[in-house]
Amino acid sequence: MRPKPTDHMPMAADWGRGVTRRAIRLRGSPGRVDAALEDMRHAMTCTLEHDGSVVTAVTAGFHRYTLQLCPGASEPLQALVGLPLDMPVQDLFAHGRTRQNCTHMLDLAWLAMRHAARGDAEWIYSIAIPDRVSGPMRGTLSRNGAVVQDWQVEDNTIVSPAALAGQSISGGLTRWLTTESGLPDLVIEECLVLHKGFFMVGARRFAMPEGELPEGYRKAVTGVCYGYAAERIETAVGLEGMGRDFSATPEKLLTFE
Repeated sequence: MRPKPTDHMPMAADWGRGVTRRAIRLRGSPGRVDAALEDMRHAMTCTLEHDGSVVTAVTAGFHRYTLQLCPGASEPLQALVGLPLDMPVQDLFAHGRTRQNCTHMLDLAWLAMRHAARGDAEWIYSIAIPDRVSGPMRGTLSRNGAVVQDWQVEDNTIVSPAALAGQSISGGLTRWLTTESGLPDLVIEECLVLHKGFFMVGARRFAMPEGELPEGYRKAVTGVCYGYAAERIETAVGLEGMGRDFSATPEKLLTFE
């Protein structure tokens, strides 16, 4: 069995007293979507241009990130140019595209592609997952202030809502949502956004490596994304000073301070 990255990460000193938070802003205008994401470890922007049918240009902005290598993921993101805006999610994330890109930037670009059909609308997704030392963990996703997803998760398995009960958040959820769930398209989008919020819980629960990456950690994460690719992980360095705690200050998300 492949080791987990968390096997080589110490527990964060404040775990159990905070909240995993992430905010995503999608702002449409003619031929363009400006997207932004911020959480405890990342602050990123993505500007996507389009002609109403396909992506014509994409620009990535890395403002706060994990490794010194992360900004290089702007290059593989250019492969989105020419793709249809309504490309099915299972196709967009297939053929190794996720591992070739920055996970978070690719997600942001995908959301921008979807938002292009919504015209001049501005949507803000907000995720809140309070720490839990034991028992079920609750996570909510709000859109423009209204809760649209409310999950209870225990032992990495969704307990509620009933439509998702029994699904694992550790693997296979994206495939199930996009090929088997039968859920409405927008609900699938919401679920994928909140799922990545639960993915970020580990970044609150454990102290992220700074400086040279420990050997065990390198082995556990090799190949998972652009920065951790086998051909460059030996030069990867965990950046210092990139963490932020928005537990008590959700209003500061998307200010990029």
